[in-house]
Amino acid sequence: MQFDTETAANYAGQKLDALLERATRDANTAIEAANIPDAVVYFSELRDMVKTLATKMSALQSLVDTISQELLPTLFGNQGVKTIKIDNVGRVSINDRWSASMLDKAAAFQWLHNTNNQGLIIETVNAATLGAFAKEEAMAKRALPSDIFKVSSTPYVSITKA
Repeated sequence: MQFDTETAANYAGQKLDALLERATRDANTAIEAANIPDAVVYFSELRDMVKTLATKMSALQSLVDTISQELLPTLFGNQGVKTIKIDNVGRVSINDRWSASMLDKAAAFQWLHNTNNQGLIIETVNAATLGAFAKEEAMAKRALPSDIFKVSSTPYVSITKA
């Protein structure tokens, strides 16, 4: 890595450590003041700042993904290299990560059954859907059986822009 890039990364890390320390201090101060509007304004501003920083980290992660999925595989391929040992890094190889999805779920399930691969089929319930169902049941005073389901509720702040 270039010296200036490494220096910038170290600087950013130190600044993020300082930001976390200051944000924690300010959050504690805002909560201890017991002034709800001021505490909510602080929370909203901090949340917006985190979104901005997350966008920058996402762009950096996209660069890492481009290097991993496009640039290095092309470089290795152009030079006919599949695996190489690099000092202070380790053995580096270009591999393929496979994924698949079902265009027609019913036809896919039937094909898996017909080809003796039904063991791949797992009956499941979407976690968000189950959570919504648990909420509906709780609101209707019909709790899910605790010996079958683990149900919890976590409070969070929701802000709707006016």
